[in-house]
Amino acid sequence: MSNDDWLPFAPLDPQEHREPERPENPNRVPMILGAIAGVLLVAVIVVVSAYLLRATEPTTAAPPAASSPAAPQPAPSTPQEQPQPSETPTPEPPAAASTIALNGSGFMITSEDGEFTHRWADDAAPAIAALTEAFGTAPEEDFVNGDAENWAYDIYVWPGFRLYDVFLGDGGRSRSEVPAPTWVTVGAGLPADVQVTNEFGVAVGDTIDQARSKGPFDEFALTNGRLRLTYGEGRGTFYNNGERVFSAFVESDESAQKVATITYTFRARGQ
Repeated sequence: MSNDDWLPFAPLDPQEHREPERPENPNRVPMILGAIAGVLLVAVIVVVSAYLLRATEPTTAAPPAASSPAAPQPAPSTPQEQPQPSETPTPEPPAAASTIALNGSGFMITSEDGEFTHRWADDAAPAIAALTEAFGTAPEEDFVNGDAENWAYDIYVWPGFRLYDVFLGDGGRSRSEVPAPTWVTVGAGLPADVQVTNEFGVAVGDTIDQARSKGPFDEFALTNGRLRLTYGEGRGTFYNNGERVFSAFVESDESAQKVATITYTFRARGQ
């Protein structure tokens, strides 16, 4: 027995196991074109459908954006006239805080606190206090001795101003016997806030010609080269009637060109 007898079936003819022959590939171009045409058709349908849907929706116009208010335009500036240069005003002297007005009978101090009047025969203490307030400083003190013809005096000195007060000492004399218990002299150096005037309008620093124009009744040349002009004729009559009304004695500087001092005091005629 051969091995082939153990085979349940006899082998088939090898030709019976050949795969059937496949037909040749047909032309595929028409198929590809058809597929592309189909895709394009679908795309066109989608686009048209979307357009139709959008066209049928109610359109609501969006409100226009609120326009912001226009920024205000600056008004055209009007050219201003340039200030014309003006003349520089002459500065005026500061107003005096205190004024001391001299006259034949005494003097009056005027300040913000009111008025104070001193007569030549009055006690000097109130006048010293009032002058201290007017000048804003206490006076320096000096003294002049007397002699057979002149009384001794305590002197109270402020800048540009001197007050003389008779010194009687222990001699037993009284102020009633003195023709000039107090008297004053005005010179240079007054503070700016203190003004001293007199009834004749003469001022320290005036020229002698200006002083002459104010009507002195006497002019006298002193031995030191100075001039003395006297104002207030008919005064100095104490020994006749007891009145203490003084003349004003204006003395020049050494050049006899300007007024150096103004003094209100008693002088007998001819002195």
